[in-house]
Amino acid sequence: MDWQETLERAIPQPPPTQPDPAALVADGKRLVRRRRLAVVAGSAAAVALVIGIGAVVVPSRDSATPDPPIATRSTGEEWPPEVDIPLSDLAPVAYDFDTGETTFQEGWTEVDRVGALTSSDSLAVAVTDGEKTIYAYFPQREDAAFADASHTAKDFRTWARELPDHQPDVMWDPGDRLSVGGSGWKIVREISNPFGYDAPWDSVGAVIEREGVEKWLFLRNSRTALSLAPDGGSIYAIPGQSIDGWLTRIERSDRATYRPNYRNLVEPAITDVVEFSGSEVVPTRDGVVVLDQIADPDINESFTAETSQTAAARITVDGEEQYVLVQEKESATRTKNVSWAFAYNLLPAPYTEDRGPFSLDEFAAIVRRNYGSQGGPWT
Repeated sequence: MDWQETLERAIPQPPPTQPDPAALVADGKRLVRRRRLAVVAGSAAAVALVIGIGAVVVPSRDSATPDPPIATRSTGEEWPPEVDIPLSDLAPVAYDFDTGETTFQEGWTEVDRVGALTSSDSLAVAVTDGEKTIYAYFPQREDAAFADASHTAKDFRTWARELPDHQPDVMWDPGDRLSVGGSGWKIVREISNPFGYDAPWDSVGAVIEREGVEKWLFLRNSRTALSLAPDGGSIYAIPGQSIDGWLTRIERSDRATYRPNYRNLVEPAITDVVEFSGSEVVPTRDGVVVLDQIADPDINESFTAETSQTAAARITVDGEEQYVLVQEKESATRTKNVSWAFAYNLLPAPYTEDRGPFSLDEFAAIVRRNYGSQGGPWT
């Protein structure tokens, strides 16, 4: 699966109510850059975009067992989880996109800078404390990378002008190993299923590195939904912190506020296994059982347009559970009303405690969120 290409196609614009990920706050003499995870939910995939600051690491590839998954949901957790990053010898320079000002850690001075690399505001800065030189790259207000100059043979200006083109090409299928290529990136640590998902769900975390620049990433998906883009994200490593703590914060926030992928809907199939008989949804053949049903589910205006009645039902077809939306419309000949049914399979939840069946009202809410006020296969 070409994750990079698929992810780029799948990401919609963030909701307008999300917080500004570039908010900067002063704390005495320390400049704290506040980073936020931006969660973008789409009908095909939910992609968590995570932005942070890069730090220098010593590569050591291994397979790690992360902290145990958090067993309970905390209603006090904020999503996205907030990260405060003060100036330090690991991040000795900060750049304010709003004012154009750079702030330096005490004892550090600027050596050189290159501006307007990928946008009118992007900036790269080289700084030194007299013994060590750090290259810093600020491509946009919510992103930054830092590297020890001794980890690359390139001079600062060459490093700065080449870095924007060095994007990793990440490949992963649930249940398989992660691979990363493109412009010299390599995996220095891979974490198997850091979120502790139950099959058929799977997740992976990794530290990748190129010329002293470290990034963290995670991906997650269901093995039964390989047609969907993986849900995932990446950051430049947060100075003074570990990927394990970052992944733990993501999982804690997930459990507190949403189920990954919101049980996203795979596009439905028109089915003839149920129909209206009077005001009730009934099977049309053996092997079909109607477990539950409600009349007039709250979907959207397009679902109820030109219908005489509607319903939602939870059924089994030869033992396999499905959710169906049923409409009754007047036929073209006006001699008999016609039932139209749309069958949905919901992705399994990633945690055992979330795998109970949805109520039909919850199912209707999922459909409504996915299609909006006018969408749906019936339009």
